[in-house]
This record gives sequence, C-alpha cells and structure tokens, in this order.
Amino acid sequence: MILLGLLACVALFTATWLHRGGRAIVSRDSVQYWEIGRNVAEGDGFSYDGEPTRMRQPLYPLLIAASITLFGDRTLPVQIMQVAMALGIVLVAAGIAREAFGVTAAGFTGLIAGLYYPFPVLATEVRTESLYVLLVSLALLFWVRAFRGSRLSDAAICGAFLALAVLTRSVAIIFIPLVPAALWWQLGRGRRGTLSTVSTFAVACALLLPWAVRNHLALGEFSVMSNAGPATLYCGLHPMALTHWEDYMTAIEQTEEYRRLRGSDDYLDPDAGARFRGAAIERALRNPLRTLGQCIVKVPLAWSYAPGSRPLLERSALAFRLLQVPQVVFLALMVAGLTRAPVQMRWTALVLFVGVSLTIFLGTPTARYTVPFMPLGLVLAAVPVTNWLNRRLNAAETDTVNEDTGSR
Repeated sequence: MILLGLLACVALFTATWLHRGGRAIVSRDSVQYWEIGRNVAEGDGFSYDGEPTRMRQPLYPLLIAASITLFGDRTLPVQIMQVAMALGIVLVAAGIAREAFGVTAAGFTGLIAGLYYPFPVLATEVRTESLYVLLVSLALLFWVRAFRGSRLSDAAICGAFLALAVLTRSVAIIFIPLVPAALWWQLGRGRRGTLSTVSTFAVACALLLPWAVRNHLALGEFSVMSNAGPATLYCGLHPMALTHWEDYMTAIEQTEEYRRLRGSDDYLDPDAGARFRGAAIERALRNPLRTLGQCIVKVPLAWSYAPGSRPLLERSALAFRLLQVPQVVFLALMVAGLTRAPVQMRWTALVLFVGVSLTIFLGTPTARYTVPFMPLGLVLAAVPVTNWLNRRLNAAETDTVNEDTGSR
C-alpha cells in the first residue's frame, strides 16, 4: 500500500506538471524566493533588489541557490527535489503511523498520503510548502519517538527539525515553546521529561541563533522572523478577507489604503512592514469584537474546504461544494481516529492543530495553511479504517475456523 501511495504521488505530480507546462513561478512569493536564491548563488548574499533582507526565511532560498549553482537557473531541478520531498512526506507519515498504531495503519497511511493531492501539486510550484511540511512531519516523527521510547537524542532531533521549520516559515515559531512543554507533560514531568524538554528547546534555539545574529549584523534587527508577517496580519484582519472570500487578495490590493501602506512595489521592506502592522492593530482595536468574530469564523472556514478548490467558487459553486465532501469526510475520520488514539497522541494532535489554526486565526483563510497538519491528520484518518479492516479479517478467520470445525 505504501508503494502504491508513492506511485500515486508521482503520477499526480507528473499530471499536474504536464498540465501546467512545467510552469513553477506562480506568484509574487515565487518571484521573491527565486530572486533571493539567485542572488545567493551569484555571491550577492541573502539580498533582494541589491539590499540585504529578511523578507523571507533563509532555508528555502538556500535550497534554490544550491539548485541554481548545481543545475543552472532552471526551475525543473527544484521541482524534482520537491517531488522527492512529497514522497518523503508520504514515508514519514507512514513512519508516524507505524510508531503509534502499527504496521497495518502505516500501510493505509502511506496509501492515503500518496493520494492526498496537495502534497504533489504544491511540489510543482516554487513555494515553501513541500520543504516545510516535510520538516514538520519529521519533527512529529521524532516527537512521537521521544515520548514512546527512551532516547534523549529523539527529543534533540525533534528540536532540530522544529528550528529548520522556523527557518523555512516564520509561523512555526509557535511550536518552539509548545512542543517542549507538551513533551514534558507527555513524559510525566519527571527527570526524563525535563531533560527531553530542555534538549528539544535548547537545540532549536541553538540552530536559530545564527540567523538572528546575521539579521543583527546585516540589518540591526536581532530576530529570527521574516518581515513578511505584518502584511499577512493586515490582510487577515481586513474585512475583505471574508466579504470577498473568493479572491480577497485582489480586492484588498486594489484598495487605496493597501497601496499607501505598501509604498513601493516591494511591500515587504521594513518600513512597509511597520505600517502594515500599525494599520492591522489599529483596525483590531477600533472594533475588537468584530475582529475577534472574523478571526474565529476563518478557522472552520479554512479547515472545511479542500486546498486549491477556492477558484472554483467563481466558476462552479457546485464543484466547490462537492470537493468539500471528501475534505469533511477526512476531518470526520481524523476525529474518529483521535478518539481511539492514546492520550499522548491526542496531546500531539492538539498542539499541532492549535498551531495551524492560530496561523489561520491571525492570517488569511486559506486551506493551504492546513496542509502541514495533514500528515498527522492522515495518520489519524487511517486508524478507523485499520480497525474496521482488522475486525473484518478477524471475523473472516473466525468463520473459517467454524467451518473447518463443522466439516470435521
């Protein structure tokens, strides 16, 4: 089943790549990641428009820089690396299932994860998703190993992957305190739990420190976060994020306020970031109840529709609603699997769910933000399927034994 999942993942990637004609630069974000990566490859440092920057986290542009150095200024090698990451996500999800629920659950998880189309589809684009989801999945795998085994090294490796996830996307910063705290609780809050917690947190901080030092030396800002966050916060708190949900970014970017806050075309410069942050906070304080209600509504809204399906709202609302059905079925299976999971796994799922939902709560209502949860979510969804299959197999074996006994 895992092999079938891997083959399905490659087939979905190939079909999408052919359909798009190999096009990988799909957004402003893609352009920015590629330019920073090209500058690094050409020896101009981590820069954009000739100036040092922290507008994006460093790990993904460094991956692009390595590809450009080795294979030239082409997107295909990056796409190939990303489909390899998508395959890695399938295998890691199966590994998590094996650690927590056994071999049969691992097989079903591998099959379902391979068929989960956002993994290979996002791998065709110059975006951070493939790298980020793989790193979060690896952190989860070693987190599970840490509370199920006795090796302190698993906790340290978990911390390392958490740090790499932060260096890919800033939103992972919330897991740096949450995961060690949850691990301490899962391990019984004794000596072993304390050592594992300290190990996870210390390794994560140690790996983040060089990026903070670089930002201090180059920009005078001791921070591990990109300065893209304020623009996302502004858009997430804007009323059009819900009133123009079909295409909120186009609507928001056409407003006079947005153009004024952005200033130059490079809306991620530090001064623009401060303006976006100030405007977002001012709006939230002006009507806190409405802002809170909007943020709450965004969470179930984003979880309930399938990633990549929102453009169908303008072309075929029926097709969009039909694609919600498998998404809702997945969510129901995840909840069913969670009720059958050990208490320790419930803590793991809760921390990851809260972290992902907080991203939606403060940001824009896009289902792309839910994808990092899905490797663990698919593990949980496989649990009730596995239990059902085991019951059927046991019933079939019992019937066979009864038939043999009766024939004698």
